Amino acid sequence: MRKPIIFFIVSLFFASNIWAQDRANLQKQIDKIIHYDTEIKLSETPGFIIGVKYQDSVFYYGYGSISKDFKQVPDENTIFEIGGLTKTFTSSLVSILVEEGKMGFEKPLNDYLSDTEKNEETQKITIDQLLTHTSRLPRMPLEFGTKEIEKNNPYAHYTKQDLMEFYKEYIPLESKKKKIRKKNKKNKDNYSYSHLNYALAEVAIESSQNTSFEKLLTDKILVPINMTDTRVELSENQKKRLAIGYTTSGQSTPPWTFQSFKASEGLKSTAKDLIKFAEAHMGESNSRLTNAFYSTHDGRKATARNKKVESARGWHVISPKNYYDIILHTGNTNGHRSYLAFVKESDTAVVILTNSEHNLYNLGYYILRMLNNNWMR
Repeated sequence: MRKPIIFFIVSLFFASNIWAQDRANLQKQIDKIIHYDTEIKLSETPGFIIGVKYQDSVFYYGYGSISKDFKQVPDENTIFEIGGLTKTFTSSLVSILVEEGKMGFEKPLNDYLSDTEKNEETQKITIDQLLTHTSRLPRMPLEFGTKEIEKNNPYAHYTKQDLMEFYKEYIPLESKKKKIRKKNKKNKDNYSYSHLNYALAEVAIESSQNTSFEKLLTDKILVPINMTDTRVELSENQKKRLAIGYTTSGQSTPPWTFQSFKASEGLKSTAKDLIKFAEAHMGESNSRLTNAFYSTHDGRKATARNKKVESARGWHVISPKNYYDIILHTGNTNGHRSYLAFVKESDTAVVILTNSEHNLYNLGYYILRMLNNNWMR
C-alpha cells in the first residue's frame, strides 16, 4: 500500500512544480509585454489583476494596490466594476430565455412593453437589434444629463420611469442614407454602440418573466456557473473587497449605483468569476448553457470601425487573417476598466480588471495573441 501512496505524493510534487514554473514563465512574458509593447506606467496605474486561461491551466497576476491608502495587491477575489462588460451577461440571459421559448431574438421590443410604454415610431426594433447595436437608437437618452446630480455617479437618479418616458416619446431621425443602406447588404451604417439598447433589453427581460433582472441573472447564470462575486448589489463582505476606483487625474470615485441601466453597466465582478464565465462561453463548465451561450456569438453585423470587427449579440468579434475568431468585450466606469477576450478553438482567455480609468485593453490583446503564438496556426 505504501508504494502507490508514495508515487502519488511524488507525482503531485512534480505536477505542482511544473505548474509553478509555467506560472513564473508566463509572468515573465507578460512583464515583457507591459514593458516593451504597451505604454502602461505602473506608477500611474493604481492596480490591476490579470487572469489567464491557457487550456487546462488558470493563472492570476496582480499589480499595484486596490487602494492608494493601503497596500494590498489585487487578486482573483478582488471585486471591480465591469461597466459595459455587463452587456455580455445580459445577452447571455436573453439567449437562455430564447432557448426556453420565453423570448425571441426577432420579436419586436414593443411586444414586451405595456400599451402605455409602446412607441409606434419604433415598431420594427427587435430584441436582436438591441443586442447587436443595430437598432439605430441613440447611445443614451437625450435628456440623461439633466439627471446626473451626483458627481461620478451618473445612473443614480435616472429611473426606469424616466427611461420609458423617453422611449415612448422618441422619434427616430430620418436618415438621408436610407436608400444607400438598403443596397448595403452588411448594413454597416446600422451599427451604433448604445447603452440605451441594453437598458431597454432589461425592461423587456423583466416584462417577459415578471421578475427582476438581477434575480433572473442570478438564478439562470450566476448560480449554475458558481459565480459567487458577480452582482449589482454587493453584500457587506463583498464591499470590503471592492477596489477603490480612480480617475485619470488620480481622484477616488464612489461605486456606481443604479435605478435603471443595470443590464447595461451595472455589474461588479472578479477575475475568478470572469474566467468561469469565459469557460462557460467556450463550452467547458456547463453543457446546459452551451447552446444558449454559443448563440450570443452569432447574429453578427458589420461595423464601420474595421472590416475585421463585427458586432455579435453582446460581444464584438475580431477575425484575424488566417486565424480563429477572437470574441471580446470591454467596459469602463468612472474609476474602473474591464477586459474579457477568448478564443474558443485554442481554449485561451484573458481577463484584465483595473481600478483606474487608464486603458489596459491593448495589454489584454497582446497577452491573448502571445498565448496563441501571435495568431499562427
